[in-house]
Amino acid sequence: MELITAPYFLISGIVAFALTSLIYFFLTERENTTYSEPELIQLESNEGVDKFEKTTKQKSDDVLEQFDELELTQKIYQLLVIEEIYLQHGLTVGEFAKKLGVQARIVTQILDNLYGHSFKELTNMYRIEYAKERIEEGFLDSYTLEALGQEAGFSSRTTFFNVFKKEIGICPSEYWKKYLAQAA
Repeated sequence: MELITAPYFLISGIVAFALTSLIYFFLTERENTTYSEPELIQLESNEGVDKFEKTTKQKSDDVLEQFDELELTQKIYQLLVIEEIYLQHGLTVGEFAKKLGVQARIVTQILDNLYGHSFKELTNMYRIEYAKERIEEGFLDSYTLEALGQEAGFSSRTTFFNVFKKEIGICPSEYWKKYLAQAA
C-alpha cells in the first residue's frame, strides 16, 4: 500500500505546484505591468483599449491552455495510478494518447515537461513499482520471475530484468532475497 501512495503524492504535488505557479504568474504579470506615459495616453484612446483587450485576451488564452494541461495531467494520473494502464502489454504512446483524447506529441511534451521522463521511462517506472509491490506481497512464493514480469506489463523476461536492474540497481531475484532477509 505504501508504494501506491508514493506516485499519488508525486503527481498531486506536481499538479498543485503547476496550478500554484500558473496562478502566481498570471497575477504577478498583471500587477508588474508598468506603462510609460505615452503608453498610458495610448491606453486611454480606443486604439489603446483594443491593444489592452488583445493583450488581456492573449494572457487569458495562455491561462486556459495551462488549465487544459492541468486537466490532462489529472487524466494521466487517472490512467496511470487508478486504472494502472501501464500493466497493458505493448502499450504505446499513441494508444495512451488516444485514451486521453489528444495527439501523441502532446502527451510526449507533457510527460517530458512535467515529469522529466519519456512515456517509456514513466511506464517502466510504474511497472517496476508494481513488481516490487507484488514481490513484497509474496507473489514469488507461488510464481516465477517471468510470470511477475508478464503481470507487470513487460513483453519479455529480459526486458523486465534489464529495466528492474536499471531502476533499482539489483536484479529482481536479489531484491526478493533482500526483502525476505529484512522481513525475517
